Amino acid sequence: MLKLMVEEFFAHGRDAVVSSDPAHLHKFRITTKRLRYTIEVTKPKQRLEKLKVLQELLGNMNDAVIAEQYLHQLPSLSTKASRLPGKLKAKATGHVAEFRNYWKSDLDDEGMREEWVAWAAKFDSVKK
Repeated sequence: MLKLMVEEFFAHGRDAVVSSDPAHLHKFRITTKRLRYTIEVTKPKQRLEKLKVLQELLGNMNDAVIAEQYLHQLPSLSTKASRLPGKLKAKATGHVAEFRNYWKSDLDDEGMREEWVAWAAKFDSVKK
């Protein structure tokens, strides 16, 4: 079960890293969150930290997207306020870039994926 979750995490991560769709990225954030909460009981500190960073980067992006969409719908009372949605959209784009850099530097490696899958498989076999 855990092995399957890890394999899905890496597959979804590879899809998400090339996506610019906030909904797709948010869905991967939820996948990351589920995996993180599932493995917390095993206390794998390094793995949890990587998931926590991913979750935070994608959460920051999602917060900026939601705020930008909300503000874009409101009537603007000043020229300063009318610039906020654009600034939030730029922030979201920056968070996506941070996510991509983190994924590519810390997780997007066949050896890393294989290490996580092997760890999960060991955990699954101990559970039986």
